[in-house]
Amino acid sequence: MDFVIRGISMSELEEFSSILKEAAEWLINNEREMWDPNQFTIEKLLKNNVIDEMFIGFINNESAVAMILQEEDPIFWSDPTPSLYLHKLAIRRKYAQKGLSQQMISWAKLRAKQHNKNYLRLDCAADRPKLCNFYEKQGFIKVRDEVMFGKYPTSFYEIEII
Repeated sequence: MDFVIRGISMSELEEFSSILKEAAEWLINNEREMWDPNQFTIEKLLKNNVIDEMFIGFINNESAVAMILQEEDPIFWSDPTPSLYLHKLAIRRKYAQKGLSQQMISWAKLRAKQHNKNYLRLDCAADRPKLCNFYEKQGFIKVRDEVMFGKYPTSFYEIEII
């Protein structure tokens, strides 16, 4: 199995969007709604992110997993410590449970190190124990819990980059 992670081009935005939409729809269909598929239109993705923040993991040249890595996240993290921020890690269902999410996180850690960042950070739904446990198994340490925007219980995690 040939697994390659790389940044996307503008021509791959639809592919990137489709991975996120598929994950959002799967969560809805399994009564675990977390994301609205409509938030992943190309227009909305580009409104909130730049193309250089979007990455896809490909298996044998087929898109399998996506994530966003940001240089800053002032809405959720006001600490100015040099960090990368991981968002919207999502996988196509046919590739679930194959360790690809873990490989994406390992790659993000390496990228953080290459860019002289002190931390890789993320936030996730605090009321999703399996999700929180997944990140903890990847070495992330919970630094705080907070209710965001008055209604979203959120856990904040980081892993120190050495």
